[in-house]
Amino acid sequence: MRGEPQPVGSDATGQDGEAAMGSLRRATVACLILLALCGWGALRIFESERYPSNLLYLTLLCARRQDIPTGIGFAALFAVCGLLRRCPPLQLRLPELTRGRALAMAVALVVVTWLVRVFVLFDLDFTRDEQMANFDAAIFGAGHLFEPLPPALRQLYTPLNELFLFPVADHSAWVSSYLPINALLRGLAAHVMPPSLVSPLLTGAAGLLLWRVARRIWPDDGATQMVVLACFVGSSQVVLTGGATFAMALHLTLNLLWLACFLKGTRAGHAGAMVTGFFATGIHQPVFHPLFVLPFLDLLRRRGEWRLLCAYVAAYGAIGLAWMAWPHLLANAIAAGTEGPGAVAAATETGLFDRLLILLQSPPNLDAVWVMCGNLLRFITWQHALLVPLALVGVRKFAGADDLARALAWGVALLVIAMTILLPPQGHGWGYRYLHGLIGNCCLLAGYGWRWLAERKAAPVRAFAVASAVSGLVLLPLHSWMVRGFIAPFGEARAALARTPADVVVFETGKIPFDSNFVVNRADLSNRPLVLLGDMLNPGQLAALCPGRTVAFANASQFPDLSRYYEEEPLRGPSRQQRAVMRAAGLAGCRIVPFSRYP
Repeated sequence: MRGEPQPVGSDATGQDGEAAMGSLRRATVACLILLALCGWGALRIFESERYPSNLLYLTLLCARRQDIPTGIGFAALFAVCGLLRRCPPLQLRLPELTRGRALAMAVALVVVTWLVRVFVLFDLDFTRDEQMANFDAAIFGAGHLFEPLPPALRQLYTPLNELFLFPVADHSAWVSSYLPINALLRGLAAHVMPPSLVSPLLTGAAGLLLWRVARRIWPDDGATQMVVLACFVGSSQVVLTGGATFAMALHLTLNLLWLACFLKGTRAGHAGAMVTGFFATGIHQPVFHPLFVLPFLDLLRRRGEWRLLCAYVAAYGAIGLAWMAWPHLLANAIAAGTEGPGAVAAATETGLFDRLLILLQSPPNLDAVWVMCGNLLRFITWQHALLVPLALVGVRKFAGADDLARALAWGVALLVIAMTILLPPQGHGWGYRYLHGLIGNCCLLAGYGWRWLAERKAAPVRAFAVASAVSGLVLLPLHSWMVRGFIAPFGEARAALARTPADVVVFETGKIPFDSNFVVNRADLSNRPLVLLGDMLNPGQLAALCPGRTVAFANASQFPDLSRYYEEEPLRGPSRQQRAVMRAAGLAGCRIVPFSRYP
């Protein structure tokens, strides 16, 4: 199922090598213009009531500190490689991608991604999204759908950090509000491997699946297959997001598994795609996978494969209904398991249509456009340096005439449009993580571009080799250093909290951006100390908790490096709220343990 025009004679389109080089040069200039426009747009981000101000600030901060300088580096690299000049490429050849080489590249990707997990990400879950994945994994891995909360601790439901939790009205239980497949996979895998290996193995599997798809599209062209896989393993986003616990690594793997099944073209292949679609839709948020699939349904329409199209529409209709029922099934299970009617009433707050309506209440405006500029700038600069120019050639030459290339390109476009409307800010992300599941699409489009150039003896082999070396030996270490700078203070704080010899630590929150990420507790509350959100804790709650427990107070002023990182003045002492809680602890007779940031 190659679906590409075949050459006639030496040049199917009548273009010579010079004209093909001109196409690549124009694509490179277009990439630089896109980088410049996205950088300019990112710098125009302004505070908006429609989105959390800290997320807008974070997008702007990443653009200023990381992505605009990297974009300038891209321009220098393109100039050095001659992609902006009229110089003919050397008649070199890329090595063919054999089965052994593909396996070796996938294994190397797993190893590097795991090393990133351990030494760059400190084997910690930095964001609340990641924390919720392992939170649910512990629940599902123990064979439960939710974790009951002891009655004595239900009044602390909010201070224990309720962000992204399923809204149980009587606080009798907790589990996240995300769909379960990502956490379920991690919970099952924890029985047979260290949790730190799950995302790296998924990323390696995605690389092998991408190679299989490329081999099916270009079975006689090992060089194009090499370009596709090299663009994938040369992506800093693939490696760094692949080391995190975000659901995006699983999105990427299942999307490529779906595509491999779909392109097989047999009844078994399409059945496998539909089954894969069920799991991919339920990974964590239901919007991502259907947007990937929709252009392929249009592909079936264009080819007149009406029976198969109807089968897919029916299958995804059933998949949608099944996952729409999940919040209600979960609420009923909580109500039955805790004998609390409040959980059933809360189910309407987590229905898929209800979530969509909430997101659509604020239509997009220029603020959304500027944030998306920052996201796209981040996506481009965290990929293999030649991915976007080659993909632009592929889109220009094939998206209008090749059904598969059109579907791959529209998958990317639809997701960008949808996220601009629904949820422009991504928060923390190593690259633009909402597009992570479609990196395979981009790499295949780059393969289309490379194939077209190679047929006209204009493939930039030397430039690709240099760009691959820069991507792996310069960009990946640079991005790893950037990410480590984000996470290191968090890792130090988490370590300080973990070694505090107290039953409870009250962490002063609301004073440092994203400080709620520091308040992490296990689903079964077996961690010691328990960590509480200081700005969500009233003095009476702490006084009731004190008898028989030791308490420590971690103040925001003890973390000046975090404030400086986010360009804020460090605090000089605890806030009024924190001081009130500290006084209440003393009056209640709590045994207070001093908190120290350092051992």
